Amino acid sequence: MSNPYFIDEPAVISLSGGRTSGYMLYKILEAHGGLPDHIKVVFANTGKEMPETLDFVRDMQENWGVPITWVEARVRPGREGENKFIYSTVVVDYESASRDGRPFEELIIARQYLPNPIAKFCSYELKVRRIRDYIRSAYFVRDWVQVLGIRADEPRRAQKLIDRRDEGNDIYCPLYSDGITKEKVGEFWTGHHFDLQLPNNAGVTDWGNCDLCFLKGYGKKLSIIRERPDLADWWVKQEQRYTDSANRGAVFRIKQPTYMQMKVIASDQYRLFEFEDETIPCFCGD
Repeated sequence: MSNPYFIDEPAVISLSGGRTSGYMLYKILEAHGGLPDHIKVVFANTGKEMPETLDFVRDMQENWGVPITWVEARVRPGREGENKFIYSTVVVDYESASRDGRPFEELIIARQYLPNPIAKFCSYELKVRRIRDYIRSAYFVRDWVQVLGIRADEPRRAQKLIDRRDEGNDIYCPLYSDGITKEKVGEFWTGHHFDLQLPNNAGVTDWGNCDLCFLKGYGKKLSIIRERPDLADWWVKQEQRYTDSANRGAVFRIKQPTYMQMKVIASDQYRLFEFEDETIPCFCGD
């Protein structure tokens, strides 16, 4: 039986900074006895990752001796004679990585509206395209296998990606092929000599990816805000940015309360009920 983690063609590991993608990276390193030259590892930082996520990516670099390239988006509105939006990809590192939401905020300002469950342009522009543009400019290649950390207990996500080509690149999900579930991932990190310093709920954590991502369920966001109410401030600022003179504000998700309301609800000053609580998957992964 062939090893699903042995990849013999040009490939890019899209590292989300979570336990699942970290486990996938470990298995690929194990299969190859290190990182071969034809495989690159890239972490795209939105500026809204938890500090522990950035620490975890650094720890993988240092403990496993694996080169990980950190990239971020820079976005601005186009000037006369330019495209409507001007995007660039910059290489950063652990010390210089944005921790104030800059890449995400620049994207919102350029677009002049908020991403939402229908128009999830944030993950595409801040992660997918940044990784793609970096690889094309740094290595002058246009075709590679995009390796994603999608598990066997995520069949709906996997089926949307398997056998799909994204801008000319094949997508491969070795964890799904290997039947790896979140419980297996959780067991691995429980016994490993370092770990992501966020709750390990059978291999996953509500605190992963962007701290209060609008795609997370209402209950998940509320529990995070109860512990860290300051995390809501950036999201409140983005929603209030587009409040008009009639006090009609833009929101990330219309079937949930605003982030300002969630901050108040989390403080138990009053309660609202019957909000959509579904967590919506996106590219960011775990």
